[in-house]
Amino acid sequence: MKLTVGIADTVIGIRLLGEAERAISLCLQYFEDYLCPGRRIDANIRISVLKNPDKTSPFKKMGRKRLIEGRLSTNDVTAWLENIPGQIHDFPLTARTLSFFFLGGVLLFNPDTSDGCILLKEGAGPFRPLYRLLWMYLAQVLGERRGCFVHSAALVRNEKGYLFIGPSGAGKTTLAKRFGGSMIFSDDGPVLRPRNGDYFVFPSPYRQTVSLKGQAGDLPGMSARVEGLYFLIQDDRTYLEGLSKREALPLIISRHILFFPYLSAGARAHLFNLFFDICDRIPLHNLHVCLDQDIWEAIDSSARRLT
Repeated sequence: MKLTVGIADTVIGIRLLGEAERAISLCLQYFEDYLCPGRRIDANIRISVLKNPDKTSPFKKMGRKRLIEGRLSTNDVTAWLENIPGQIHDFPLTARTLSFFFLGGVLLFNPDTSDGCILLKEGAGPFRPLYRLLWMYLAQVLGERRGCFVHSAALVRNEKGYLFIGPSGAGKTTLAKRFGGSMIFSDDGPVLRPRNGDYFVFPSPYRQTVSLKGQAGDLPGMSARVEGLYFLIQDDRTYLEGLSKREALPLIISRHILFFPYLSAGARAHLFNLFFDICDRIPLHNLHVCLDQDIWEAIDSSARRLT
């Protein structure tokens, strides 16, 4: 069974094999607004449920505690799979293959082709890792194309895109609900990537509580040119203060590109260069926010001063 999903000018084929077909309803739920059957596919991922995978294990432990998520040695994964013949469905493992785990699932990614493979463990709750591993895979695909999920809320106003960046608890979802109107591309992980020499934000299926469901048009094809990046700070009044590239760039790279440590060296270099350029060309601000006061008034006022 196969789904075709479009995100930020990239089309992914998701193939569910054997027992993994039971996850079709979950995948339809994850990507219900992003299905685009019939389009040319840029990359493929296959999903399988392994039979009796417990003879050996590639998962890491820290003392007596097993880690929930992390990167794996591809050599360890290869040795593990040798005890489970026929279960990888011809996905090639090479020295460049990247390997990751979350809970009981494994993600394999080929940075040369952007193809991937998710291996889930048979037993109780085999699909619990699937959402996270799919998100991780899409971050890898985007990274190879100079794009990324940004830990931010993306709002569109007058056909212009605005990114409101902050960690969990910074108020992204609340701000999106209060000031986003009907054009909230995501309140937690929109996509940012270059296009035609400029920088655009795209809707993302990864969000907390808000959605573009019911919005007219082709959701996978929606985008807006980025007008500004705003780092959220909760305060008792709303105002902007300028932020230098020297301050903003380390914050973005170290904290706000989702899955950045897991990306290939090439993808990390692409994204460093991307944000190095963005921080030169797009206004950067700390946005002090009091939710009782209109953020757009402060943003428009700042734009008028710049012009």
